[in-house]
Amino acid sequence: MCRDSFDVIILAGGRSSRFGTDKCEFEIDGKTMLRRISEKFESPIIVTDKPRPVEGIHVIDSHKSGPLKAIEMGLEYVKEKRVFVTGCDFPFLSPKLVQNLCSKPEEVATTMYDGKIQPLLSCYSTNFLRSSIRRSRSLREIVYKAPSVYIAGYMEVYMWDPSLLTLLNVNRVSDLRDVKKSYWQTSICSNT
Repeated sequence: MCRDSFDVIILAGGRSSRFGTDKCEFEIDGKTMLRRISEKFESPIIVTDKPRPVEGIHVIDSHKSGPLKAIEMGLEYVKEKRVFVTGCDFPFLSPKLVQNLCSKPEEVATTMYDGKIQPLLSCYSTNFLRSSIRRSRSLREIVYKAPSVYIAGYMEVYMWDPSLLTLLNVNRVSDLRDVKKSYWQTSICSNT
């Protein structure tokens, strides 16, 4: 479990329309995708559209008002100067990478995948995120408007997660099938 001087907001709502079922409740190796992430952090702030059977601070977004409003609701519970924001669809998230990103002094420390920044795999200055969220249309816009941004490239992500599965955003069941072999090989190798 990750214990550091940052808070974590996990977005666990949404329609999961491309996935076909509630992806937060989808099980991988006997654990839901949400549990796989939430167990990695002490008292994560889980913003959800319904109660979920995981430990953490639950914030219920009964209006299903979208990711920015959900993050804004979660920010009310953030006590630390840094906050990592992610979604339940990153089931292989590396706590070591999160610690590394949250140790950076920039307003935003993020990752890049396929040439695109990943705003839901990013650590933010809490003050910067609070002051920007109401004036923005998307989390990506917040990242682009930040006065300083740190971007972790593949080699840096690889240092903290040699499988690079941290970067996998699961939008479809087929995304999991594509990585199953790689995941099992990584799990077996890391347990020897």
